Amino acid sequence: MPAGNSDGGQWTDGGAGSLGLFQITPRNNAVDGVQLAGDWRPDDGPPPIPPKRPETTEGRMRFVRQAAKWLRVVGRLSPAADVFIGALDQAEDLKRMTNVIKTANDPPGTLGELQARAQLPSEAGYEDHHIVGQFAQNRQQFGDERIDSWGNTVRIPTLKHLDINGWYSTPSPDYGDLSPRDYLRGRAWDEQMQ
Repeated sequence: MPAGNSDGGQWTDGGAGSLGLFQITPRNNAVDGVQLAGDWRPDDGPPPIPPKRPETTEGRMRFVRQAAKWLRVVGRLSPAADVFIGALDQAEDLKRMTNVIKTANDPPGTLGELQARAQLPSEAGYEDHHIVGQFAQNRQQFGDERIDSWGNTVRIPTLKHLDINGWYSTPSPDYGDLSPRDYLRGRAWDEQMQ
């Protein structure tokens, strides 16, 4: 129950007086064959809120991605989204994940906007990303000052940062079956920046 209600800040069993959002009867999702538990779809309603923070990174990220996808469908400023986020905010174990979900669908910003934001104090749900990677070879090649400069650092939503790092680490035929990160190793600053 969201704070402000007589039982605010507490989990409910869904009985009388609980929020209608969590009493939505699921439609018949029967399909021929087997439907896996992971076959949740955004039009099924919000993803089930775990009773406690999932123990594995995979479990946490599955919930974060499902919640972000559902918020993209219903709209971050919709009443249903407010109720869902309010329920997440009440669960202390899920607080960090809630911040990641809230920022996942931020609109794109210009390079200048993202660079300027990285100069501000840290913000929940965001991480700073180095455009030219900060691995040892780049630090040796370009120096710490250039790697850590304001022009090489942008603040982006945590989920986008995870997606970007995953892309840079995945081998691709576009880069001779190397990961983009390995492909760029040792190349000029401008090429890595681009």
